[in-house]
Amino acid sequence: MASLKKNFIYQTGYQVLATALPLITTPYINRVLGAEQLGTYTYVANIANYFTIFAMLGFNNYGSKMIAATKHNENELAHTFSSIRKLQCLMATVVVAIYLLFISLCIPEHKSLYFIESLWIINCFIDINWFFWGMEKVKLTVNRNLIIKLITLLGVFIFVRSRNDILIYAFILVIGTILSDIYLISQVKKYVKGTKTTFYEMIAHIKPCIALFIPIVAMSIYQQMDKTMLGVLSTYEQVGYYSSADKIVNIPLGIITGLGTVSLPRIVSLISENKIMEYKKVVEKSISFVMFMCSAIAFGILAVSQEFVPLFFGREFLPCVSLVSFLTFVIFFKAISTVLVNQILIPNDNEKYYIISVFIGAFINLILNYSLIRKFDAVGAVYATLISELIVCFIQIFICFNYLNTLKIIGKNFQYIILGILMYGLVRKVAVLIKDTSLFQRSILEILLGGTAFLGACVIYWKIKKDSTFYPIIINFLNKLKQKDNGDMLRKK
Repeated sequence: MASLKKNFIYQTGYQVLATALPLITTPYINRVLGAEQLGTYTYVANIANYFTIFAMLGFNNYGSKMIAATKHNENELAHTFSSIRKLQCLMATVVVAIYLLFISLCIPEHKSLYFIESLWIINCFIDINWFFWGMEKVKLTVNRNLIIKLITLLGVFIFVRSRNDILIYAFILVIGTILSDIYLISQVKKYVKGTKTTFYEMIAHIKPCIALFIPIVAMSIYQQMDKTMLGVLSTYEQVGYYSSADKIVNIPLGIITGLGTVSLPRIVSLISENKIMEYKKVVEKSISFVMFMCSAIAFGILAVSQEFVPLFFGREFLPCVSLVSFLTFVIFFKAISTVLVNQILIPNDNEKYYIISVFIGAFINLILNYSLIRKFDAVGAVYATLISELIVCFIQIFICFNYLNTLKIIGKNFQYIILGILMYGLVRKVAVLIKDTSLFQRSILEILLGGTAFLGACVIYWKIKKDSTFYPIIINFLNKLKQKDNGDMLRKK
């Protein structure tokens, strides 16, 4: 449990910093590139990402799971890593060839941008993050990612200076990831020895990989197809508006979903050791944490969006305000789904139910996107995403009833939603009173007020109820402060 907490601290710390960096670059990029160029980049990047998904064939989830299960046996670990790695390289080779053929035959415009985006697919040869996730070496990946993101940040500010620099922007983003994964490759030999594996050992991984790959493909339909269909049925400018709104939601969402990534190996271990009670406690605490964070972030964004969006993106992106207002609720559905999938369905080998839920969501999303985008442009894509994510989340909640009464656990944490609504009402009331101040001043005051009010209310609630998830953290913090004060007093004496 201690290592899980440490990994989560590392992951959360990284996600906070990873959140802060786009908060710096995004306003700059949106103003420099503009909605149309940003939409063009997003559209092309989405197309390339579909090929990347095929190249990775579910290796991130499957590989992490297999490494976690074999890490205590040196020989078994070596064979598992080597065979999965060979299959990964084979898939990457095939997909890169298909993508280059696709560009040559099917793409009439923006070919240079498409070729740069091919580097994401080529990077699939060396992307072994799944190995370190399975080994629970989160600190290594966090430190590496942070350094690369800082270098990328500097590169964007130095080299991206006008709307004509879209190719430079695309190259900077992908080269940072490539350098990051090259570093990880160099670290593998510290944890696993080289070994020979047969062709049959390699292909043995295909079937379980496909089982996880299929829902990833389906998920990409309702998570990314909206941007693709916007580019086809509407304009690149609408893609730019939608992707910007989506970014505001997804930047903080990474903090919440980071819990699912770091906890999967530990969850697998608890189940394999038949520590069912401890396993259930981890899941319950995860859901409690997610409800707390989602309520704070979703209602916080909703409360400040009218002032924050034009300040953050610029006046050109004013249409994003209404998009953000609806998309904030997606945070709840995505975060809860992440916990259910990574902590219940996948560890208990019930990927098939995960697949079913995702396919239903993907089908609904596809139909809704086709119908709504033509009528409402980016707003239609938002409606489609919201409805699809809601349906997928509820399906997964009821599927997980076989293991835990997930709906009851979510209901036990409903107080955070109530506190979030009260925070929203308070912030909007204050916004009216300070409407004559600048956008910057209003945004800062609203964020500080909302954050303080929500956290303060939660602390009071935790203390009164002696909440099992957060109250021990408060007590531990207060004890450390007391020890520090006592130590200072002794030194003064």
